[in-house]
Amino acid sequence: MTTLITLISFLGFYAHYQASKKALLSRTLRVEQWMQANRKQSRVVGLLFLLMAVVLSVFYYGFGAGVFAFFVILMTVGSLIVLLAPLRFVGYRTLALILILALTFEYL
Repeated sequence: MTTLITLISFLGFYAHYQASKKALLSRTLRVEQWMQANRKQSRVVGLLFLLMAVVLSVFYYGFGAGVFAFFVILMTVGSLIVLLAPLRFVGYRTLALILILALTFEYL
């Protein structure tokens, strides 16, 4: 469940990052192109993902610990996106591999 919360937080923050006018953005995927072309819709989608992540976190951990865990996850994911996205250091295949490994280790 923690991996799912982290993934949803990543998607929400990444949608907001792609809607930014100041960030150095890439246009490799159609989803990224859509997010950059439709900034308002991208922000709404990102906000919905973040709200879903905080609700799942509160449901899984309880209210106080869930809110705290959500903000820790959001700060970690946000820092990684801001640092690594302009460098194009981590690709989508690497992210998918990390997600599969995290799910495997979480449920073993």
